[in-house]
Amino acid sequence: MSSLYPQKSLTPISQSEIEVPFISPIGYYGVVGSCNGLICFAEANAKDRTQRIILWNLFTRKHKAILTSLPDYPYVDMYAARMVFGFGYSDRIDDYKVVRITYFPDKYGRCLGEIDPKVDVYSLRTNLCRTVEFKFRCELSHFSRVSFNGNLHWLSMGVDEDRHWYFRSIITFGVAGEVFNEMALPKNCFIGLTYNRAYLAEINNSLVLLINRRDLIGRSHEKCYIWVMTEYGMPDSWTKLHTLDLDEGVSRFHGFTRRGELLMQTYQDELISWDPSVGLTRLLRKLGRFDLVTMVESLVFS
Repeated sequence: MSSLYPQKSLTPISQSEIEVPFISPIGYYGVVGSCNGLICFAEANAKDRTQRIILWNLFTRKHKAILTSLPDYPYVDMYAARMVFGFGYSDRIDDYKVVRITYFPDKYGRCLGEIDPKVDVYSLRTNLCRTVEFKFRCELSHFSRVSFNGNLHWLSMGVDEDRHWYFRSIITFGVAGEVFNEMALPKNCFIGLTYNRAYLAEINNSLVLLINRRDLIGRSHEKCYIWVMTEYGMPDSWTKLHTLDLDEGVSRFHGFTRRGELLMQTYQDELISWDPSVGLTRLLRKLGRFDLVTMVESLVFS
């Protein structure tokens, strides 16, 4: 089901059911993201060391299926492997690229153990897939990917001396140059906070960090801290913009509208918005399990 919203309002102007022209024979597709008119899907399961990735233009109804191969490690169960994806576009080279980072559990079940992660990059322009180097000793969060300014962005997680996970930094990938880099998070942004979730988003061509803190006992009395990088690529420019009280309990953030309203998903699978001009949240609709992506019209695959 597809719902279309205008830029200046969250009231649906049209709603239409669109038939999905592709079906996974072995499982289902997960949404990787959308960029410049294309939606990227990845097959959730892998069979015979292969995986299908789909690029779909919702407006032209055309799509392209990409069959990718997975590495062959003798004692690694690919169903236990963890995959993180990214999808982005570079106007400098006029190319869309899909990035897949695969973490393989070793014989002790550790994804950051003996086997290094493998990074595959698919180029739509060349229709080729190649492997690139990933030198960072960290795992990337699949909930926090965002693409803008010619780069892909993920939150990275590390393990401290007590074997506890923590948010470490932002990892970027240049779509044109195919190089990974690291960007610092706001200083002390997680100090004093417990049981956190964090997400990346983009608004007005600025990188945004959303930190969701909730009680260890229940899902009430949640707070959300919104940080904005006012100068892209300059960690010292991180500025805390808002602090939200969220009684509804938020399971996931879906980014911002063009007028600055924050879209969120509750634990009851409701879509809600928060308007910074009045500081209020409102229920948009109850959707059940859903993914939300932003689309623009495009002639790719026309």
